[in-house]
Amino acid sequence: MKNKVRSVGLVLAVAALLALAAWSLARQQGHRGAASVDLRYLRTNACGFREYLNPKDGSEMVLIPAGRFLMGSETLDETRPQQQVDLDAFCLGKHEVTNAQFQRFLEQTGHQLLASRWDLHYEQGLEDHPVVYVSWFDAAAYCAWAGGRLPTEAEWEKAARGPTGLPYPWGQDWDKNRCNNLDMEDPNLVEKMAEMDVGRGTTPVGSFPSGASPYGVLDLLGNAMEWCSSIYQDYPYRAQDGREAPDPKALRVLRGGCWYHQEDTMNGFYRDKSTPEYWYFYNYVGFRVAMPAPEETTP
Repeated sequence: MKNKVRSVGLVLAVAALLALAAWSLARQQGHRGAASVDLRYLRTNACGFREYLNPKDGSEMVLIPAGRFLMGSETLDETRPQQQVDLDAFCLGKHEVTNAQFQRFLEQTGHQLLASRWDLHYEQGLEDHPVVYVSWFDAAAYCAWAGGRLPTEAEWEKAARGPTGLPYPWGQDWDKNRCNNLDMEDPNLVEKMAEMDVGRGTTPVGSFPSGASPYGVLDLLGNAMEWCSSIYQDYPYRAQDGREAPDPKALRVLRGGCWYHQEDTMNGFYRDKSTPEYWYFYNYVGFRVAMPAPEETTP
């Protein structure tokens, strides 16, 4: 029995190191300022921001412009101090990565999953639901394959709150029917939920267009909680203070809440964390892809 446990531990360790290496490569490519795939211009969305197609995995990407934004909140100890943070332009997935996209990644790469239960709730009809049961390492490996990376904590928050630091992607006031959460009451969307727990679960990505962020990114609150690349550290936020270090044991940031959460944690500044391989969270943790902004920003 001890030898079996030791062997399983070794396999998990090797898988984690391979995923970490892929993530590190993606981060290096991102820091050089060029995505490893050529994004194709699609449209300017209703919010006035450019959207692109990533031909590698079929994701739609929204261009988040360079500039300062208000990060954090004085309402919680872990989100203080509120501060202005300056970011380069980047692209972020309009939607969370879906079951169908993640399955295609596995088929094309043969990636050895650290979290092997990703398809526990994946059945016919749930192809466009966000993938869950993924570790931070598996999410990072997918992003590297897709030519991108996980978003930093600051990038995720800017995409969710806009330059002025809105508490919710859609504005100043909580609305339980603008995202997938435990109190959402739309009967048509409740009917489309995956059966995960208490009669609730994920919904198809993009089901809440009224919950779009100021840049037109969808589902940043609710549905699946999302991995960020960043290590969980206290504020003030400083991008170069080691919070993006490739430490396989460090706690990583989770953002956005999920289908099982309620109002108290459903906002654009709430911070959660997990060890990168933590099994307990997998049934409601997913992710989306980030990329450097295209050098050509005209159609």
